[in-house]
Amino acid sequence: MFENVKVAYHLLREALSGGNLKALFKQQVFWKRLATPTEIDLTGVIPSPAKLLHGTDCQFAELNMDDLRAGKWTFVSPSRRLKALRNIKRGLRCFALIKDSSVVGDMWCAVPNGKGSPATHRDLDMLGIVCKEKEAYTVDMFIDPTVQGKNMAVPLLHFIHATLKAEGFRKIYGYYWNDNLPTLWMHRMLKFRELPKKRVYRFFSYIRTEEVGQASVSAPKTGEGHSSRKSRTKK
Repeated sequence: MFENVKVAYHLLREALSGGNLKALFKQQVFWKRLATPTEIDLTGVIPSPAKLLHGTDCQFAELNMDDLRAGKWTFVSPSRRLKALRNIKRGLRCFALIKDSSVVGDMWCAVPNGKGSPATHRDLDMLGIVCKEKEAYTVDMFIDPTVQGKNMAVPLLHFIHATLKAEGFRKIYGYYWNDNLPTLWMHRMLKFRELPKKRVYRFFSYIRTEEVGQASVSAPKTGEGHSSRKSRTKK
């Protein structure tokens, strides 16, 4: 709980100093926002991620707790570092783009916990997805403005896909907001399969969803990371 408060505090400070308070609020409170869950099969051919970084000064890395505590990598904002520490502690994996020892892009991945249980994350309840063995879920891609416009999101996704495929994973789930056109077109360009759309209602930690044309479901009020699979149907 305290970790969530620290992250929220720094997000608020950064939004106030950057004049982005309205944008931050819109991420936390919205009504009937349309989300499209997606999946991609990893059994096909995946382009070499390293070739996609040719001509750039970036490299790939998977972040771990020891490196973060030792200060090996720097972050563009305190909130990103705090989120990294929190999420890795919760069992999520972080795949990153590094430029001059600074994390300029990252994305989180929920994977099985190694004890026979499938990957879990509160978004999966929201999206109506149940991960099976050798399936993962990716979420919360961040690309720093200094490298935006250079199509760095695609190499980062290919890095994640190639890494997980080499570990024996067969499928990855994700989602995009339909009002985020760059993300929408990226998913379609990479040939993600689209699943039934969800209409999402959010008021800070409370999230309610409904499959378009069906009854709504409330996601559990938990932070990012592993959660129970129970959800409550609203009559």
